[in-house]
Amino acid sequence: MGKRALLLLATVTLIVSACGNVDEGSQESSDNDTPNTTASGADLQTHIPSTQPGVTDTEIRVGGVASITNPLGGNYDRSFQGVKAYFAMINEQGGLYGRQLELVAERDDQVARNQEEIQALLSEDIFAVMPIATLLFTGADTLAASGVPAFGWNINPEWSGPPNLFGERGSYLCFTCGLPGGPWLAQNNGRSNVGILAYQVPQSADCAKGVKSAFEKWPTAEVVFEDTALTYGTTDFSVQVGKMKDAQVDFVATCMDTNGVTNLQRELDEQDVDVTQSLPNAYNPEFVDSFGDLFEGSYVLPWAMPFESADPVPALANYLEWIEKTDGEKDELSMAGWLNADLFYKGLVAAGPEFTRQSLIDTINQMQWDADGLIPGVDWTIAHESDPDTSCYSVVKIENGEFVPQFQEPGKPFVCFDNTSPTLPDPPENKAGIFR
Repeated sequence: MGKRALLLLATVTLIVSACGNVDEGSQESSDNDTPNTTASGADLQTHIPSTQPGVTDTEIRVGGVASITNPLGGNYDRSFQGVKAYFAMINEQGGLYGRQLELVAERDDQVARNQEEIQALLSEDIFAVMPIATLLFTGADTLAASGVPAFGWNINPEWSGPPNLFGERGSYLCFTCGLPGGPWLAQNNGRSNVGILAYQVPQSADCAKGVKSAFEKWPTAEVVFEDTALTYGTTDFSVQVGKMKDAQVDFVATCMDTNGVTNLQRELDEQDVDVTQSLPNAYNPEFVDSFGDLFEGSYVLPWAMPFESADPVPALANYLEWIEKTDGEKDELSMAGWLNADLFYKGLVAAGPEFTRQSLIDTINQMQWDADGLIPGVDWTIAHESDPDTSCYSVVKIENGEFVPQFQEPGKPFVCFDNTSPTLPDPPENKAGIFR
């Protein structure tokens, strides 16, 4: 793999947070998932013969691909764990339409072989492609042209557009779009001077543009320092921190990997610069176990309801129960796989027992889906092409080496903002999600 490709993939997974945005045990869904995804136990066991690929008398089969072998040391195969945990939950309840849900292929694209592995999956006897958790998505065009429903971890711009590609947070991805999360965090913490750091590769630099545009749209603080020409792998941030100190930076937003933000924070401490840092890709138990003391007071904005929530919705309790039962690891990647499986299942329920690939795609694209309150919500009538007018966030703060949920109210785990408003509310509105 070329050096440029390595730099691109090293940053693409780290910048998504700058953009974007009923109890499963009963097999019933929220009324907010439209069309109707609620069905009785008898309806869910209606068995009708099918000639669809990957659908047998006893199984509905899917296969996925992840960058299992990768130069970043990322655990992208954990997306498989999330799918298998969700399927195990459903199968214990009797499956769907008299069939078990089965993940029958787990391919490793080794980053550079995404096109080949996608093509190989399409030649297998599967109904859908799921999950996809890859650093590069070079097989996107092939998958889109196939018309096969596909579900995955949306960190690549190639997810945007095709109606059969479904990301766990929607399929639209705009690196340069400014959203209110960063400006609100600065406002809430009484910070006034912003420093932005990013690598010189396009995705990271575009992420920095998105951060800057957010502070231009909601000027809760002033961007007084930016360096978006850093070389990937930089370990010495002494010059940048010295300049930030001179500029009295007190809020730092980066578009860098874990190694980068860790080395940066060490230098900030060395030069005694007191900042609040917003971490782009750090909601991981292993990260906080290793570096929690270093990042005391920093914030992360996970997409789903935090694992540590004091008042978890039943869907979160189900995830935590079944990821443990199936020997998986709780983190953002297994959660992404779980969400992919939830959307797949809810779409099949709504499509009915005579489902086809196309009816599943068409049905999901009419849905408003929030995984029973586990995520803020995705409006699939627009989610291939644009962001909604409302942004909702989970917020966790690193305190005493742990993630501690912030700004939650009972039954209302998300803070929400009107993206079209020129001002940010203080405090923001707590909600159960966009559709609740």
